[in-house]
Amino acid sequence: MICDMKELDKVSYELFKKLFAKITDGIEIPIKSTQLYMLYFIRTKGECMVTDIAGYLEVTMGAVTSLVDRLIEFDLVERSRSKTDRRQVIITLSKNGDNLLKKIDKNRESFIKHSFSDMDPLEIEYFSNMMKKIITKILYT
Repeated sequence: MICDMKELDKVSYELFKKLFAKITDGIEIPIKSTQLYMLYFIRTKGECMVTDIAGYLEVTMGAVTSLVDRLIEFDLVERSRSKTDRRQVIITLSKNGDNLLKKIDKNRESFIKHSFSDMDPLEIEYFSNMMKKIITKILYT
């Protein structure tokens, strides 16, 4: 296989960095990528426990507690106790958190439309297939 892996690594890193900057453009809150992943996970689940988030992010419960505390400071999530088991902490998205994700969704959609606007459908399909292969390799290796 003839390929410059260092160049591929550099391009991948730059893509991630630029994409994150574009989708968070205009966001007043200094949000980090891990916090954003967490917000999307919470939105998908509706409500979840700290253990769910720790498993999803593959981090410790202490790390999640710290992330949750920070997101509470920004009024992006809410923390409450389970009505059935007071030991369980439930995390939900706040109205501000939902609004933030909607804005980021719009930014992402705009960025994708702009990025692929001068590509023909075959190029887009090829790129999509390559990304799916990479994701599959990451998930099942």
